[in-house]
Amino acid sequence: MKTRFLANTWAEFIKTKRSFALWLTVLAAAFIPAINAFILLERPEILLTKFEQTPWLTFCRFNWKNVAAVILPMYIILITNLVVQIEFRNNTWKQIYASPRSFADIFFSKLLVIQFLVPCYIICFDCFVILSGLLVHSINASYKLVIESIDWKNLLLISSRIYLGSLAISVIQYWLSLRFRNFVIPLGFGLGLWITGIILMDWDKSIYYPYVYSAFMFFINFDKEPAKLIVLLVSSITALVLALIASFFDISRLAEKG
Repeated sequence: MKTRFLANTWAEFIKTKRSFALWLTVLAAAFIPAINAFILLERPEILLTKFEQTPWLTFCRFNWKNVAAVILPMYIILITNLVVQIEFRNNTWKQIYASPRSFADIFFSKLLVIQFLVPCYIICFDCFVILSGLLVHSINASYKLVIESIDWKNLLLISSRIYLGSLAISVIQYWLSLRFRNFVIPLGFGLGLWITGIILMDWDKSIYYPYVYSAFMFFINFDKEPAKLIVLLVSSITALVLALIASFFDISRLAEKG
């Protein structure tokens, strides 16, 4: 049973390799570090003073602020839709459900592919942040972005927190992508829910809204407000579990799947 599930999950990875998913992951990860490297090199007279004390931590935060709030949610919305649409585009859902596989096998094997791609994006992004920082230092050594002083602890801490904050979104988007055959509908729902979250960020109850968890994981100062980290972690895990249960039972009960 376990061996078959792993084989089926690997088959889902093979399908993804033939799509634009991997290219989207790499290009989306490189986008912000490339732009910020250009900005630093173009505006040293304005930015150098901000990098004097903690150059790598400042540079990481300089990159992550855009990704946590905008690029990562957008990437999750797009990549989830893209992975699920492979079957819709090739009209293979009926063949999959007709095969000797349980619904749980089908549901979770494809979900695992998405859950693999999201941390892959984050790892690629962190690599591009480091590479772009080293490039900036090689051109303008005043930024002091040397490899020996990379703040690995904070880089990993920020990345892991933001990933935890993004888990619920990926499952909700997976649910929407399975629910609607049309590519535009889950995309529109996802963008609408994300924009709503951005609008509601100043609301005191927005900490319970899954589409802003990744942003809050970055922007909230947990040294000053440690209780909010617990609330966010509990909310993220709760939203993840509820979304998993709801999506699994909703899709399993569809009269016509795919």
